[in-house]
Amino acid sequence: MSKIKKALTVANIVNQKVNKIDFETIAPELYQAFGNPQDKGVWFIWGGSGSGKSGLLFELDKAFAKVLKVIHNELEEDLNDDDFIERYKRMNIHDVADNFLTRDYNYQQMCDYLDRRDSPKVVSINSATYFFENLAQYFEFTNKYKRKKILIFSGMAKGSNPYSELETKIMYDANKKIFTSGYVASCKGRTIGPNGGTYIIWQEGYEKLQGTQATTNN
Repeated sequence: MSKIKKALTVANIVNQKVNKIDFETIAPELYQAFGNPQDKGVWFIWGGSGSGKSGLLFELDKAFAKVLKVIHNELEEDLNDDDFIERYKRMNIHDVADNFLTRDYNYQQMCDYLDRRDSPKVVSINSATYFFENLAQYFEFTNKYKRKKILIFSGMAKGSNPYSELETKIMYDANKKIFTSGYVASCKGRTIGPNGGTYIIWQEGYEKLQGTQATTNN
């Protein structure tokens, strides 16, 4: 018979030390929507093409890179593509160059990389459908790393829902669930920031869309 773990008391639970990232100081606008995130766990960001999803992913990467080492794993765009390079420049990623890394690792390459000593604390992957072969592989990966790293995955959408069954399962499993539409991010998880979990990713684009919708409605 295997040894049974000791059951936890109320005091055991409420007195646990929880480490959080101080978004309130390093990224005040993100804090308003998402609060101060814990230094581990799974994030899932999904949205349609042109919704602002990639922009939000980079903003989160940049915020975390102010205090932690980050790797952005890009599988949807070529790393030498002009649009990808321009996004780096536009978002001033060079401001956090000491903590920010980029690659296009497949699943096994990423596992080998993360198993190295002093590997990045934050792992953002664009996107889950390009990275995971199936749901079992997703759980294998997250069960191995989610208790010691922050894992951020992006995915596509069908309407307001994740596009595929895999992405839907990831959404249910994630600690932070964020839907993007019209350059607005909406946090669907239990833990949100002071403003109720809404973040405008690109103000100019958002205002243009609002103007277009208002004209159409009139």
